[in-house]
Amino acid sequence: MAYTEEDNKLQQALLETIRQNGRLLDELQAARRREETLIDRCFHLKELLDRKQSLRSGNPCHNNSNSTHWDHLDDKSDAARNTNGKNHNNGNNHMNDHEEELVPWNRVPHYEVIVNGKTKSEAFVANNSSVCFIRESAVKRAGLRPYRLNPPARFKFFGSDQPIVVTEAVNVPMQIGEYRGQSLMFIHEVRSEIILGASWIQSERVFWNVNYMLIGQKKIRVDPKPPILIKKNDPRTNTLDGPVIIERLN
Repeated sequence: MAYTEEDNKLQQALLETIRQNGRLLDELQAARRREETLIDRCFHLKELLDRKQSLRSGNPCHNNSNSTHWDHLDDKSDAARNTNGKNHNNGNNHMNDHEEELVPWNRVPHYEVIVNGKTKSEAFVANNSSVCFIRESAVKRAGLRPYRLNPPARFKFFGSDQPIVVTEAVNVPMQIGEYRGQSLMFIHEVRSEIILGASWIQSERVFWNVNYMLIGQKKIRVDPKPPILIKKNDPRTNTLDGPVIIERLN
């Protein structure tokens, strides 16, 4: 059945609506992550302020009662920062705490995936990616055997005019939390080790949001990995994950 011009317009309108929905969803996720980051920063600054006020008060009892608490905080901060292998125990270094402050890496939620019962990988959910993808390095680590695609599959990544040609695919047995299953994945050097696209979401009846996902009829809940902390001046803090929209062309 041939497509009419009106059908083509409707299809283009549908694709544009999907793109807009993806952008809005990613903006919402980014806003929630920024909110969490600001809340954590508020607590951190409040602790620093309370400490300075207690030191200025000159109350020995007050200082002694809080010394163990603050020393514990310092130990955790020093271990996390791990700068030059030295402890930051003097006043000057405490004044530079804001430069070494750790903040969550502002990226989309990632999930731990055990591939082929052997190796651990990272994955994120992309409901606007039509299919699933996996990096070649993850395939090799798990000892999987890909097969050649004839003809090769062609994809378009949103924001890129150059089509992506994929020549291999592989069936991936995987475990995410208590969920066990498998999915066909196309091998390409994508942004994460694994991208779980719409094909997997639909086949496994996955409900997904920024905080967790529910998989299958039994609604197996899986929470994302804890956020990775990076230094506040790390260049990655200024990079937000954009929408992942991947359309298959053939």
